[in-house]
Amino acid sequence: MKAATCVADLTPHTPVYLCGYVGEARQHPAQGVHDAPLAVSLLLETDTTRLLFLSIDTLAITEKRAAVIRKRIHEVLNVEDEAIIINGIHSHSLPNAFMDGELFNTPDCPDYFDTACDQIIASIATLADRMVEVEASIGTGKIHGFYSKRSDIHAPFEDNAAIVKFTHDDKVIAAMCNFNCHATVLGPQNMLVTSDIIGEVRRLLSVDLGVIPYTFTGASGDISNRQYRQGNDFNELSRVGAGIHDLLLKIDHFEPLSLNNISIKTYDHHIAYDNRLYYDEYKQGIAQAEAVLAQDELSVDEWKLRTSEKLALENKLKVKTVDFHVRGIVLHSDDLTIVTFPGELASKFGLELRERSTRKHFLLIGYVDGYQGYFIEASEYGRTYETKASNTPKGESERIVREIGELL
Repeated sequence: MKAATCVADLTPHTPVYLCGYVGEARQHPAQGVHDAPLAVSLLLETDTTRLLFLSIDTLAITEKRAAVIRKRIHEVLNVEDEAIIINGIHSHSLPNAFMDGELFNTPDCPDYFDTACDQIIASIATLADRMVEVEASIGTGKIHGFYSKRSDIHAPFEDNAAIVKFTHDDKVIAAMCNFNCHATVLGPQNMLVTSDIIGEVRRLLSVDLGVIPYTFTGASGDISNRQYRQGNDFNELSRVGAGIHDLLLKIDHFEPLSLNNISIKTYDHHIAYDNRLYYDEYKQGIAQAEAVLAQDELSVDEWKLRTSEKLALENKLKVKTVDFHVRGIVLHSDDLTIVTFPGELASKFGLELRERSTRKHFLLIGYVDGYQGYFIEASEYGRTYETKASNTPKGESERIVREIGELL
């Protein structure tokens, strides 16, 4: 097996608008850069198959803009279309440039998108020439005490974490890291460009590994550090980042990982319905949100949730019909299965897919190649922001997960 990695610096040099939160502040340009947003690429070659993993520091990426990047990747690397995995890290303090337009009233940054694409392609131009023979190993662990299911701190959640090392002559030349938490320590008052918790943990791990790891979150649609949060500032980001990093460092057992005999299966679930049937429900939800917002002394998190909920429901009232596809891949190798998902999958479903996997190890990469919103279990509908903001009808997520499970 061969591997190579590279990193593109996506620091904006023109005004950009940060997306992910509702509020007046986010309708104005960012006020500076706290840490440079990155795009981390990992190219693997095993048997006769090449895989490219590309993690971009962005909230998420739509199919349309992922296709633009994928087309340019084809021009410089010999990688099949279905073997290119492009994901966002989901920080809510990064430029709005990968989402096809305005989001939560935050303006698009098309010039930044073009520049970021150029930087990404320039970084991978010689990636194939720099590949070396490697051995892969994986270590796994659990993360507790820093994040949980948003609605219930005591409920089971996707607490699994993993680090994959690719070594050449006993030196780590590339790596992957997965833990499952919304990258949202910082709140809507932050106006500095930052990759938030994914970036902070990635930065700390890079010191230990000697390389910047391809880092991603999986089934974390209803997971965050909300229940453990001691603030919404950079001091809290440092505290949480160091805590998660320390737990990852406790992964001290790494076993060989065979990635031979790769096979890739695709899934495509079509969702279409008359949205007008739900208008009364949306109106009721708006009234409930407005009632909460009218209260005195709301917490930052409560204001953020109810304001976002109100705007999401108001936007849903503008749509008559909903029609979209949920697409992804199931990648099998000897020891590892990787599932990609184009949105925010509930923790419960990540655990179910992990349980159904027939390989020894399992990874789910979220926010891949198209953002289709939240996918939450039916029992939560009407109770949480995630279900009210979702475009997926009650019970449909269960059907999608069953279809994916059949490919495992």
